Amino acid sequence: MTAATNTAPQLSRTEWKAVASAYEEAEAYRSVPRKRSFLRSALDRVTGHHFELPALDPRADALRRFVCTVRRTRRADERLVPELLGLGFSRAQVEALTLISA
Repeated sequence: MTAATNTAPQLSRTEWKAVASAYEEAEAYRSVPRKRSFLRSALDRVTGHHFELPALDPRADALRRFVCTVRRTRRADERLVPELLGLGFSRAQVEALTLISA
């Protein structure tokens, strides 16, 4: 093993919060909607109010989706791995997240 594989992958505070959120979501077997529902859109048109969901940090959102999927299925979602790598996560971080989330 090299020294690089012995060091723990580092995540920001926001990223750790996304991991914690994913744990909670997976335990509740629910998914937080990230887009406006049909009902919300209809209510906005009727009332004239416009509700915007807060913008998500793309890294934190990808992390949340990955961890939530791993928690539910007990295996890595290979469809999300390229997205995580593309957002700057290392292979070691992805593997560590898989291990702690399974």
